[in-house]
Amino acid sequence: MTQSSSTYGQILKNTGLLGGVQVVQVFLSIVRNKVAALLIGTFGMGLADLYSRMAEFVGSATNLGISFSSIRRLSALHDSADRQAIAAHIRVVRSWTLLTAIAGMLACILLSPLLSLWTLGDTHTQKGFILLSPMVALLTLTGGEMAILKALRQLKTIAAVNLIGALLAVLIAVPLYYAMGVHGILPVLLCSTGVMFLLNLHATHKLFPYRVSLFSLKTFRLGGDLVRLGSAYIIAGLAGSGAELIVRSYISQTATLQREGLFVAGVALIVSYSRLIFAALDADYFPRLSSVVDDRTIRNQTVNKQIDVLVLLMAPMLIVLALTAPLVVRILYSEAFLESVPMILCAMSYVYFKAVYSPIAYLPLAKGHSLTYLTMELIYDMVFVVLVTVGHARYGLVGAGIGLSLANLCDLLLISLVYGIRYQFRYDRRTVVRQTIQYALLLTTIALALMPVGWWRWPLGGSCLIVSLTYSWFLLKRKTGVIQRLNNLRQHFRKQ
Repeated sequence: MTQSSSTYGQILKNTGLLGGVQVVQVFLSIVRNKVAALLIGTFGMGLADLYSRMAEFVGSATNLGISFSSIRRLSALHDSADRQAIAAHIRVVRSWTLLTAIAGMLACILLSPLLSLWTLGDTHTQKGFILLSPMVALLTLTGGEMAILKALRQLKTIAAVNLIGALLAVLIAVPLYYAMGVHGILPVLLCSTGVMFLLNLHATHKLFPYRVSLFSLKTFRLGGDLVRLGSAYIIAGLAGSGAELIVRSYISQTATLQREGLFVAGVALIVSYSRLIFAALDADYFPRLSSVVDDRTIRNQTVNKQIDVLVLLMAPMLIVLALTAPLVVRILYSEAFLESVPMILCAMSYVYFKAVYSPIAYLPLAKGHSLTYLTMELIYDMVFVVLVTVGHARYGLVGAGIGLSLANLCDLLLISLVYGIRYQFRYDRRTVVRQTIQYALLLTTIALALMPVGWWRWPLGGSCLIVSLTYSWFLLKRKTGVIQRLNNLRQHFRKQ
């Protein structure tokens, strides 16, 4: 098999592995939520979600993005096979992660009165946030250990840890909620987070024993680059969350809370649906890109191949969603949410464009250019707010969906232009042809789904799906050699 085929095969294999794990995690999450609904009711579920989200927020605000920025340097060292250098950098990562974990825990304790006021309008849950502070530290520590696994390309281990962690979370929640009711919320959150940390630590400790140097000036200096890149990543994430909050507040204030709920439900459905394909970007693609980022030719090949796989997998999935959106909404939500279906259809291009530009958007992160990354993200946030609010003001939910798609189209064009100049990124001509064909099929299906009901919608839409699936299958088969692998496997079993 050629190197090109091997690379495509690796991308597809890892995307399938981590995407499959994501499916199981979603299923187990549904089971856990169902159990919680039965045992602690809607009030308990709301309180548990509130505690969890605030712990994640405090952790994200205090961890300095070390869990993401550390992948870049570790990936390069992993390819050099210098075990001593890898161990030294892992010590730096763990030291900084431990310091930020302690800082996050203290911040949660000190800010507990404010956190309680912001969430429920009183200080009744202050004690709860104090008791929850170890969760903030555990989330940060888990992120650091998971970053090590990602940088060292331990994808099977990551998949196993996530699956076992999701299963144990269910097994922890059921007896505690049954025995303690609402009072079991904090123990469930702390135990589940602690289990995830121990699972990740067990996996990394076997590779590199846990060592830290908290009082070393050298360790402090070496962490400077991690903090600069990680801080930009965190600021960009907070700015993105702020932009989403502005849009949701605008819709609720200019329309109704019901309209805002429909918007949130529609976006959540699209994002959750597409997450299966994007699952491998941080864990697989970013470490690979970081290791070849200084070689322009290989770097461009790596980006184009990742775009190919994302587009060839994403397009058929979106076409299926376009054809079945009303049914999916009924199953996941209720009849009352059917009003969001036109918005979902109009916002599908938003996800497709994201599949095209996401691999390119990792270039400044792989190069360590934090200011470039942050600037591009802030520009997108401003464009996102303007286009979605203007779209909603003119055409309601449909306009908001169109605004989402236009915002990501603008981001695609701007990223292609800026990174083409700064990093000499060039699209492969065949990649452009593939994404154009698949987008034409998707756009045709969306147009059919938006039209009034007619018998011809299903055969025409089904034809688009068949063409998209066939095109994706043919290209991925040729690029990955999957048929040859299946034949070899069949011959192996025959010999047995």
